[in-house]
Amino acid sequence: MTKQEAIDNLGTIARSGSRMFLEELKKDKNSTDDGKIIGQFGVGFYSAFMVSKSVEVVTRSYKQGEPAYRWTSDG
Repeated sequence: MTKQEAIDNLGTIARSGSRMFLEELKKDKNSTDDGKIIGQFGVGFYSAFMVSKSVEVVTRSYKQGEPAYRWTSDG
């Protein structure tokens, strides 16, 4: 994720980027992906808070030149 994607998606209750991702994928006329996603990020991610004292996400976007970011929360 980019910094803005991390801000928009992490730490936000009950938000999954899966739907938005699929909508953007459908707009891409060159995409050969059929848009099938296994599960939803939001459901599995937020359940991590139920079994842990803290959660840490380290992420880097696929976009060239983007640095990696670390997000931590103790819920």
